[in-house]
Amino acid sequence: MRKFILALAVLPFLMAGCGKETIVHVHQGCVESFYIDVYPNHWVDDYGLPYIYASFSAPEITPDVIEDGIVVAYYIDGDGRDNMLPYLLPYRDGNTDYLYYENVRFDMSPGEITFIIEDSDFEHASVVSPMKFKVSVAK
Repeated sequence: MRKFILALAVLPFLMAGCGKETIVHVHQGCVESFYIDVYPNHWVDDYGLPYIYASFSAPEITPDVIEDGIVVAYYIDGDGRDNMLPYLLPYRDGNTDYLYYENVRFDMSPGEITFIIEDSDFEHASVVSPMKFKVSVAK
């Protein structure tokens, strides 16, 4: 009951900020998108790490973009849908029919993007078919 009363007491203070002037910064730039096909032989498996990764040149990702822009990456599934990263990709183990998940995510640095896959069981992930990614960069 005490928590409920405390929540009611705090609610007016939280609502007081509503209706204030909103400041919106608009960047006069553009959004550039490009696609990267990642084949099974592109993935690097450093044994000892619980994930695999594939790095690619991305000159669109500049220090200015990292500081003041935005980079969004998507995994494009077999049906052509864009799935924003990070994305949990489900798959079944053929031996036990147990449902696993692969955490598909990305990292970036100026001029480079790295896609990372980590299995939910923290074993080495493996990729047997090509994967397609879409990267959108707003400058």
